[in-house]
Amino acid sequence: MDSKNSPVEGEKDLLFSLSKIVESLSKEARKEFAEEFSEDLKEFLSKTAVYKAINGKIHLANETILNVVMVNPRAKKWVLRKAREEAESVLRAIEIVEALQSQEEDEEEEAEE
Repeated sequence: MDSKNSPVEGEKDLLFSLSKIVESLSKEARKEFAEEFSEDLKEFLSKTAVYKAINGKIHLANETILNVVMVNPRAKKWVLRKAREEAESVLRAIEIVEALQSQEEDEEEEAEE
């Protein structure tokens, strides 16, 4: 079997990709995750830590979120959706900045003429 397409390699790729996605989550998303998946988190954290995460006193570690994602398909879908929403928001902000920058450059060129 080609090692590049082996199940082990596929699992490593999935874990790496999910890890990168989880890393990108904002503090607010982590708080929402704690609220939504508090019961799952109790398998990995103390009740006190879960309570603090829900109330924003602490932020969930990447590894903790990843642990829940690996055992709960609904959590995986939630993380993917939230990361997509946050990425789209960043892309919209980039487009606005680029448009404003282009407009400023056009105005500067007109002023030079």
